[in-house]
Amino acid sequence: MTYPQYGIYLIPPPNLTYLLGLGHHLLASEFNAPTGGRFMVHCTIKGFFKLKAGAAPEEFIPALGSLFAEMPAFTTAPVQFGASQATQYGGASGVFLERTTALHALHTSVWEVVRPYIAPDCTFSPTEGQGPNFMPHLTIGMADMPTDPALFAQAADLSRYIYDTLPKDPFLARDMQLIEFYSEDWTGRWWETLRFRQLKGWRLEKD
Repeated sequence: MTYPQYGIYLIPPPNLTYLLGLGHHLLASEFNAPTGGRFMVHCTIKGFFKLKAGAAPEEFIPALGSLFAEMPAFTTAPVQFGASQATQYGGASGVFLERTTALHALHTSVWEVVRPYIAPDCTFSPTEGQGPNFMPHLTIGMADMPTDPALFAQAADLSRYIYDTLPKDPFLARDMQLIEFYSEDWTGRWWETLRFRQLKGWRLEKD
């Protein structure tokens, strides 16, 4: 069964977006791991969520706009490289960000806005890290990296090199996007048919 899912994301500045975007293409071409590049470069603030029956994004877009209009831009920074072990689905790698008070407040506030619109049978929201379990990160490789341990080690080495080339200075976090996603099978290998469109963008500019 297919239906749209939605998500709200912090978009890093162009220097990080450019290098991570190149990294996604490298992992796709070298290790047949294209899923990272099927998303825009992002830090998840609220990941995939299914809307409850009768709800539409137009109902919560104004509340998000009001929230972002009152929220100042803030700084965070890459602080650590992370890579999982290979599983039956592959492995993943990413850049953990400093979980500042402002970044955590953004996460919490966005959840408060959209929570009333999330369907009771949403399969992603119950397992998503939130509150104290929120782990802000920028994805390098997603779970379609190789399952073979030696190949995964090679892909992880490339991911680590991508991380090492990124600037580590604090950056201004201010750009937000609301995304609509589609997949042919949200309960199966959703990443193989994932596509998205950007519904709305905001910039945190309050002093």
